[in-house]
Amino acid sequence: MSISKITENLKGFEKKFPPVEKWNPDLCKGHEFFINREGEWFYDGSSIKNTKLVNLFSSVLKREGEIYYLVTPIEKILVRVELAPYKIIDFEEIDGDIKLISNLNYDFFLDKNHRTRLVDFDKSKIPLVNVRSNIEGFINRNTYYKLVDLALSKDYKLEDELYIKSFSINHVIGKIA
Repeated sequence: MSISKITENLKGFEKKFPPVEKWNPDLCKGHEFFINREGEWFYDGSSIKNTKLVNLFSSVLKREGEIYYLVTPIEKILVRVELAPYKIIDFEEIDGDIKLISNLNYDFFLDKNHRTRLVDFDKSKIPLVNVRSNIEGFINRNTYYKLVDLALSKDYKLEDELYIKSFSINHVIGKIA
């Protein structure tokens, strides 16, 4: 299966999130996508540099258990993910709430549907956030340090955790040593 064929199968879904939860095609074996720790996408070992194409592919991600797939109405392709598909590259504080900005043309507020959790990765605890439909994102280093500064300036500490408050919910972003 080629990238152009996958793109052809997604015609009409460029501007919205398709109903991937309703699509259950057969797994297309022999091909795979990979998203590395920095949020860079690869197909069969080759880097995908086309931002519009990566944004389109990200819109048809589906998570089944701990495994991610790129799904079209007629095929499903494994997506190996080193950390998380989305990368949070910045944030805005709007009326005291936090809007996260992703690298994949999708922004959202930290709220009851978009919560954080700490995971063990590379000998550290790092926050992941539910971006959409059980698909997670990681916070890039610069954004993480800005969030830590915000949390410290507002004294958002509870026991051994540092958090960000948004929509009256404490969203954990780290452990306090």
